[in-house]
Amino acid sequence: CGSHKGYRNLVVCLDGTANQFGHRNTNVVELHNRILKDDQDVPQLTFYSSGIGTYVPPSTFSLAHLRHNLDKVFAGSFKRLVEEAYRWIADHYLPGDRLFLFGFSRGAYQVRALAGMIEKVRIPVLPYTAFQIYQRDSARSQAEALALNFKRTFARSVRVHFVGVWDTVSSVGIAQMQPLPLTKSASHICFFWHGLALDERRVKFLSEYLAGGRSPLTGNEHYEEPPNAKEVWFPGRHSDMYDRSIPVIDRY
Repeated sequence: CGSHKGYRNLVVCLDGTANQFGHRNTNVVELHNRILKDDQDVPQLTFYSSGIGTYVPPSTFSLAHLRHNLDKVFAGSFKRLVEEAYRWIADHYLPGDRLFLFGFSRGAYQVRALAGMIEKVRIPVLPYTAFQIYQRDSARSQAEALALNFKRTFARSVRVHFVGVWDTVSSVGIAQMQPLPLTKSASHICFFWHGLALDERRVKFLSEYLAGGRSPLTGNEHYEEPPNAKEVWFPGRHSDMYDRSIPVIDRY
């Protein structure tokens, strides 16, 4: 988890559903904007994705608008957005570079899936087949053997340096998807920080905790937080976690 001489920072920022650049930007956009991209000491390359169900023509009767609404309901672009970020890393990564991954809501879950994908199949020369290998049931020995063989044959070993996420939500569209491999672990990440909304009670915005998944641990369960991970509650609801500029009257 250290750094090497001449290293660069590769920063990936994935926003939540229907979040995009505008007059009131999310914390993910603001973070991306504040990254020093012309730092002479440590070069920094950035990638930003606006999330599921964004950027459509204004007409509510257009085919693109229909696709936009269907994407928000069924989250058909979930896999594509993860693959786009993964391919960007594969295209730019050089040995010694540090990877920083940031996300909000469903973008936070995509970031955690991306980190798991990098751990499971590493950074390959053939990124187009990586997601199919990553999402296979890791409990099956055949799937594990395939991933291991893929890593040995096509991939470069790399460890994600930092994952920073706001209020991870794993429900994509109208259904709860099956958990993706390594999204409930931080052992493959150097540093993991997670901000959670204390006052959110809506089912579709249930947070995906590092410990316990969608069900927080009770006081009777033994759990030691990994030294490289930190999860912190903040007052407010889901929307407060991405934009502190929202007037209080509009939050509730």
